Amino acid sequence: MFKKLKILFVLFFICIQYTNAQDYPIISDMVTDNAAIFSNEEAELLRQKLVSYEVKSSHEIVVLTIPGLDGDSIENYAYYVFNEEGNNFGKEGIDNGILILISPNDRKVRIEVGDGLEHIITDAFSSRVIREELTPLFKQGRYFEGVDAATSELIKLIDDPIYANDFANSIEAETVSTTDKSTDGVHFITKLIASCVLLIFYFWVGVYGYYKLIIKKSFKTFKLKTLYKNYKNKFLIYTGIALLIVNSFYVFFMKLFFGLLLTGFLSIFVFVGYFVLLKYAFTRAILIFKSLFTGQLGVFIYLFYIPTTLFLFVAGFLFGSLPIVMGFFFMLNLVFGEDINRFMANVEFIYVLFFFISVIILLHFIAVYFAIYQIKGDYNKTFGFSFFKRDA
Repeated sequence: MFKKLKILFVLFFICIQYTNAQDYPIISDMVTDNAAIFSNEEAELLRQKLVSYEVKSSHEIVVLTIPGLDGDSIENYAYYVFNEEGNNFGKEGIDNGILILISPNDRKVRIEVGDGLEHIITDAFSSRVIREELTPLFKQGRYFEGVDAATSELIKLIDDPIYANDFANSIEAETVSTTDKSTDGVHFITKLIASCVLLIFYFWVGVYGYYKLIIKKSFKTFKLKTLYKNYKNKFLIYTGIALLIVNSFYVFFMKLFFGLLLTGFLSIFVFVGYFVLLKYAFTRAILIFKSLFTGQLGVFIYLFYIPTTLFLFVAGFLFGSLPIVMGFFFMLNLVFGEDINRFMANVEFIYVLFFFISVIILLHFIAVYFAIYQIKGDYNKTFGFSFFKRDA
């Protein structure tokens, strides 16, 4: 049992090792060319242009280039640079700054916009500026021209409401045009094959759920061949209708498919956390409290048992809860399109810590309750306390 627990603890620590260990640069200049993609003259020209615009409008457009992301995502890196202590993009209280982050080795670009300009430079605007101004020139190695064109476009969008409105209309028209085509540019044949695979997946999931949850029979009793023979015409008609539905709502069913796969994967961690680690933690804690309350375990000796019990409760709760939180954030991003980083930035750490400590205390109280309940039900046990005894 302890060998299995050691393996689980190792897996647990591997899961929580991914923390914000990345060092993010402190920006003190309008152009910080850490990747050295500009010449000195080009960097100075960009700097003069952006400083001049800041003096004129108070809006700050900052350019940062980095050699690589070191495994981080461009969105995450830009977010943390933008919110790093010591980095002040835009004026205080207005948050009217824009960061253009470029990682040439990763071929990634990100435009991070402060809250004060988000209503003007939307995500759709940023994506189109990257797609039409930066990417084509970057592919040719013309980094300066790309950034120069992108900053000019951003300035024009901020300063000229009529141009921004026309820009928004063109994006909307482009979106409608794209929607009218095959889903996200997926070829018809590819989409049809994928729809067939999805239909088979949902069919077996549905049958399994029907047999297990509704009619309470063994899934092994289901025979597809028998169903087809007995209801051949209906089977083919319903299959065709179902395929048509899946193909028509391809994006939805594809997202649902990946959501179910993710849920199935994360449920393994939930099971291990709640039904293995927490179960063992409760068993051990109840035994310790029973020994403490009946005098078999001294009060001072008990203090040496606290760290182990506490660790088991913390490990079990985290191992089981983190996948649920991750799934929640995934659905938040997938269904509602919420930026996870921005959502987390609005969550006060002190409240999260208070909730976590409250849960751990509650788990201990539950263990105490069951320990007392078991002592009362055992006629051979009586309540009592000792200081140094260790008969448990």
